[in-house]
Amino acid sequence: MTSIRNISQQRFKRIVEETFDRLYASLYLLCNNKQLSEDIMQETYIRLWKNIDQVQDDHTIINLLKRYARNIFLDEVRSAARKNASLSKHQPEETVDSPEDCFKNRELNMAIQSAIKKLPRQQQIIFRLHKEHAMSYKQISARMNIGTGTIEVHMNRALKTLKQHLSHLQGID
Repeated sequence: MTSIRNISQQRFKRIVEETFDRLYASLYLLCNNKQLSEDIMQETYIRLWKNIDQVQDDHTIINLLKRYARNIFLDEVRSAARKNASLSKHQPEETVDSPEDCFKNRELNMAIQSAIKKLPRQQQIIFRLHKEHAMSYKQISARMNIGTGTIEVHMNRALKTLKQHLSHLQGID
């Protein structure tokens, strides 16, 4: 019995090592929240662990994990919506962004993402790791095997380029 459990543990560990980065990236794109992504990752792998003996094909495991993660995310969204609906019954009405404000925010986000995509590949990677994944220059340096000074130069250039691309928008200096 212990040898079967040991094999399952080894298999689980290998699956986590092979899928972690890809699954995290997918989740972060889905919910755009580091803490929520990490929480969902944990729940996803717990669900996998509970069902590891029923999983037959390791080659398609990433699809199963993405489905688990998406379902957990949707459960979280539904739960938050129910909670907000319950709270809103007991609180005075708050001001809600007008459709124009929502459109402007969406337009601004699209412009920012478009400008980021125009950055040179190295700057784009460094910028996303620092701003979207909250990695320090030191962490990025270790991950990419380049000096922190180089990271700083790339970030400064990326910010300068983004500022130029977005200068036509109001409120951007």
